[in-house]
Amino acid sequence: MTRSSRFLSGFSWGLANQVLTLVVGLFLTPFLLRHLGQSDLGLWLVVSSLLGYLGLLDLGVAALLPRETAYAAGRNPGRPLPAVAEVFGQALQLAILQVPLVALGASLLLLLLPESSDKVLHPFLMVLGTFVVFFPLRLFQAVLNGLQDLRFLGMLQTVGWAAGTVTSVGLVLADAGLYAVAAGWVATQVLSALACLWRLRTAFPEALPRKLPRLSVQGIRSWLSRSLWITLGNVAQLLRLGTDVVIIGKLLGPEAVVPFTCTAKLVSVLSNAPQLVLASAQPALAELRMSSSKERITEVASAVERLTLFISGAVFCGVLTINEGFVLRWVGTEQYGGLVLTLLFLTSMVLRHFCLSVNTCLFCFGHERRLALTAVTDGGVTLLAMWAGVSLAGWTGAALAPIIGICTVSLPMNLSLFAKDTGRTVWQVLRNLLPWGVRCAVVAAVSLGITVGLTPRGFPQLTLAGMFVGVLYLLLMRPLLFEGTLGTYVRPRVEALRTRWASARGRLGLG
Repeated sequence: MTRSSRFLSGFSWGLANQVLTLVVGLFLTPFLLRHLGQSDLGLWLVVSSLLGYLGLLDLGVAALLPRETAYAAGRNPGRPLPAVAEVFGQALQLAILQVPLVALGASLLLLLLPESSDKVLHPFLMVLGTFVVFFPLRLFQAVLNGLQDLRFLGMLQTVGWAAGTVTSVGLVLADAGLYAVAAGWVATQVLSALACLWRLRTAFPEALPRKLPRLSVQGIRSWLSRSLWITLGNVAQLLRLGTDVVIIGKLLGPEAVVPFTCTAKLVSVLSNAPQLVLASAQPALAELRMSSSKERITEVASAVERLTLFISGAVFCGVLTINEGFVLRWVGTEQYGGLVLTLLFLTSMVLRHFCLSVNTCLFCFGHERRLALTAVTDGGVTLLAMWAGVSLAGWTGAALAPIIGICTVSLPMNLSLFAKDTGRTVWQVLRNLLPWGVRCAVVAAVSLGITVGLTPRGFPQLTLAGMFVGVLYLLLMRPLLFEGTLGTYVRPRVEALRTRWASARGRLGLG
């Protein structure tokens, strides 16, 4: 498969997984509430969130390995897998050395459990034990990601999620209590690790090291000098993502959190789709850096950037059209934060997606130190702006704070470096966005007019309004999909679909 085929396959499976998880989650949450009770389920959600902090003890090795794998494959196009095995062996050795640190961290997490945690203690111990034992085995998935086996990983994500969900539901019905949700998590982790090992042994046997190489102090320092910057960036991201809710709850009271999060629900769910583009493209960009010219890398980076913003703009216009009606029907009028809040959420989302498209390329070019420092600075500015904004303007100040952080820190600090690495000026990078920006602004104006003038409320009205805006967006954006660097990837896919459709019509006698 070509790089573009692997990217498209991985993106398609990732998108399907998100839709499936969202649809089933709408039914699964009431099911768990009904059988476990709000208190027990809430307690589990609190303690399971602690795993995010335990994951920081990885020190960025698992996040760095896909890029290093792609680097190794790109540097050795004749025999990529033996070179990958050398890199994989070093990372695996480092992960094994980290196991005592992870075990210690898991023990310390027990001290952070709430006082009323007797029911959750043993299920949580089961989760922690699995995390520690299978900690090095997570690298199997990271290597497959670097090898761009994205179709398999997408299928595995679906199967693993389904296995975990079925396990949890079955044990809940058997009155297993919180052991049910713990067992579902364990089933997903074990299945994923063993399936990735099987895939490596059958499809990429040469990528598995025959024996673990000796990792010198200099080798450890080399890995950590790069991976620790990723960890620092993850810390900044972890602190930044939940800060708005914490500050609103502190300054305005817990009851003010609910309308804020309900208004942002559609934005937070649908914003994952553009991020899938970047996650699927990252290994290919890293490999290109080692094997292609700067002109080729610039073309691919431009195509990824345009596709990301194409999807992000569609989310902007679609959510702007239906968000008010969706929230009103979902949780009621009192939980809708207003049109201004929706606009701020959507603006922040688009800016963040553009920034992430820049950051993904910079990470593939080896600038993890710059990205980490930028993330920490952005997080600090956002935190200060949010505290002041909530104090002065409530929800509006909280939604405005991320925009301030992006515009004053992330974009200025990283855009100039991105332009330099791709052989362009900052103006050339921004000018490349103008055709998309003008078209998106036109559709957004129509969406705003529908929201303010027609105020669709019922399901039929919301569906018709969303379809109208979607069709208008596709019609205006169609030239951007089929022209330029993105068009070189889209046109062959569309022609292949047309050929398959014509063939199917012929076999059915409809042609």
